[in-house]
Amino acid sequence: MDVSVSERDDTAIVSVDGRIDAESAERLDKAIGGVLARGGRKVLVNLEKAAYMSSSGLRVLLGKMRDLRRTDGDLALCSVRPEVYQVFLLAGVHEVFPIYVGLDEIFDERDEEKQESP
Repeated sequence: MDVSVSERDDTAIVSVDGRIDAESAERLDKAIGGVLARGGRKVLVNLEKAAYMSSSGLRVLLGKMRDLRRTDGDLALCSVRPEVYQVFLLAGVHEVFPIYVGLDEIFDERDEEKQESP
């Protein structure tokens, strides 16, 4: 599994390519942990290329979401493939995470909010 981190506006985009399992979940944990260590408070995990997610991956995401919320931050997901979303459903955590269709949806929504603010 490959994990990359990029920035857009005030959000760190953590993109995953491959299987998130017991062996690779640590890489995801370190990538998101690095964002937090640099003071990042908004994390968007792009799962467009994530072919599989185990309970280890879910634990990482839930733990990092908890860490971020302690500092008034947030973690969201986007581009979740159906086979990965099924894992969220089976674990009963599909409503815990904000889930967006794609990268553009979250940023378009934020742009609209900025335009509506006086």
